Amino acid sequence: QGVMSEEGQGSEDQQQPRKRLKFRCYKPADETLQDRQIAPASSLSVDSEVNRIVEESKVAGSADIDLNALAPRKENWDLKRDVEKKLAKLEKRTKRSMAEMIREKLKSENSLSAD
Repeated sequence: QGVMSEEGQGSEDQQQPRKRLKFRCYKPADETLQDRQIAPASSLSVDSEVNRIVEESKVAGSADIDLNALAPRKENWDLKRDVEKKLAKLEKRTKRSMAEMIREKLKSENSLSAD
């Protein structure tokens, strides 16, 4: 019951189309399979693309390139940016306090010398 005759198998083969082999990276040794080999894909030349971009940038007038923008940033650049305002305030307070301390010292020296 489960066994099919050869005729039944032949009719199934006719119903399903057979897939044709394509050789992309393999060069078959058999001459009958040579026609199934696919030509290698051509790669674009990187040099020509780079030269084209360079020429476009020259025409656009962007010859001055900021090297700081191209260099990678340090890991803590964002922390420095956020703290910069606070440090500026502290620097002003520090200078003001130092000037005040110097004035007080000068006053105390003047009062001692006056006595």
